[in-house]
Amino acid sequence: MVETMKRSLFILFLGINFSVNAQSKEELDSLKVQLETVLMKDQTFRRIYLEAENKLGKDSDAYEYFWEVVELQDKVLEKEITTILDKYGWLGISQVGRWANTAIWGVLQHGSVASKEKYAPLLKASVVKKESQPIHYARLIDRMLINTDKPQLYGTQIDYASGEAPVFFPIENPEYINRRREEIGLGAIEHFARDREIKWTIQQKD
Repeated sequence: MVETMKRSLFILFLGINFSVNAQSKEELDSLKVQLETVLMKDQTFRRIYLEAENKLGKDSDAYEYFWEVVELQDKVLEKEITTILDKYGWLGISQVGRWANTAIWGVLQHGSVASKEKYAPLLKASVVKKESQPIHYARLIDRMLINTDKPQLYGTQIDYASGEAPVFFPIENPEYINRRREEIGLGAIEHFARDREIKWTIQQKD
C-alpha cells in the first residue's frame, strides 16, 4: 500500500508542468492579498460552526443548510485555488508569506479527492524546498486516503466522534509511522499523540 501510494504520487509529480515563470513583486503582492482573502473565506464559517450547531440544532434543516452553504463556498474557492496553481505552481512562503501559502493547502484540504491527488506532488516539492510546512503535506495525504476509505500514512487524522475518547483513524503499517513522518520532516507520533491526549502503544521498527 505504501509503495503503491509513493509510485502513484511520483507519477503524478512527473505529469505536472513545473515551468512557471518568475513573478514580479507586484504580481506576488497581489497574489498574497488574494490568497489571504481566500483563507478568510475558507475559515469564516468553520469558526462559527459550533455556535451554529448550538443555536440551530445539530439535526435541524437550518444546520444542514449551513453546511450546504459551506460546501458551495468550498467548491468556489477550490476553483479559484486550482486556477492559481495551474498558472503559478505552488507559491512558497518566501513568495507570498505563511498565511497565503497556508491558504492553498487549506482550500485543497476541504476540496475534492481529485484535486488533492493532482496537486499533492506540488506541495511535496515545496516542502522539500522548505517553502511549505511538512504537516500540511501529511494532512493532505492522510485526508485524501481517509476520504477514499484507506488507512492514513502519517497519523494526522483523528476520530473524535466514534467513542468517548479520541482515536486515530486507521493507519497503514503503524509500526513504521515514525519512519514515514521523519522522511517528510515531522516529529515522532508519540509526541503528536500525547499532545492530543491519545495513548500510543505501538512500538516502532527501524
